[in-house]
Amino acid sequence: MTLGRTISRILVFSLVCTCAHAADSLPALGDAPDVDAEALPVPVAHRMTASIAEAQMNALRRAKLMAGCKIAPLTDITDPEALEFEKNAETEPANISGMTPDAAEALDSFEGMVAKVGGTFDLKSAYRPPAYQAHLHEVWVKWVKELRGSRRKGCQALREDVAAEFAKHQLLVKQQPVPSSDHTLGLAFDAAVALPRGAKLNGKRMTVDKLAALVGIKRPTIRRDPVHFKLVAPKPTVSAGFVQPATF
Repeated sequence: MTLGRTISRILVFSLVCTCAHAADSLPALGDAPDVDAEALPVPVAHRMTASIAEAQMNALRRAKLMAGCKIAPLTDITDPEALEFEKNAETEPANISGMTPDAAEALDSFEGMVAKVGGTFDLKSAYRPPAYQAHLHEVWVKWVKELRGSRRKGCQALREDVAAEFAKHQLLVKQQPVPSSDHTLGLAFDAAVALPRGAKLNGKRMTVDKLAALVGIKRPTIRRDPVHFKLVAPKPTVSAGFVQPATF
């Protein structure tokens, strides 16, 4: 036997032994590796509320309809609280729960006084989230300033969309919602109030604004926004059954 043949046999034998040793050290095919389950990362499920999902689908539909219009569509509402207000805009337009205690009490007292003198009180709106207030402002600007008198080609779908929003929120052309309002602070409400001619309280002639002053509220801009009432004073005092006017 030559020396070269002997060396070849030794190398082959060594290779076979090495492979056999490696096979013995591997786990069986049916065995699962022993891994601590707690060490594995747990995927986080991102929940999406029904309101947010619906808003996103509506945004996609609007974008498809309005692709040919050069006027930008309304900004999508993403704030959860504002989405709830938008959802209930027609069924629950006035939210009192978000008002401050003093403002809510003033509203209740004012409504009672109006009823006592034979007047009518129709609450339109109260607390609004900041994002919802911004939405109302944008709807008004988009309709009155850009689309009401527009007949631009390709903007018909957007015009109908904004017109529907304007009507849903009962906005008025002559009353522009401001971007930031006392409504978002829980200090104001909107109400249509009417008193009979010659209305009196405790023998004194009353007007809407005199009644409002008795509970510490006023209309800051009567001509521009006659339904807007704002809390401007602490809770007034009551003496001998008569409400004393608050000091402003």
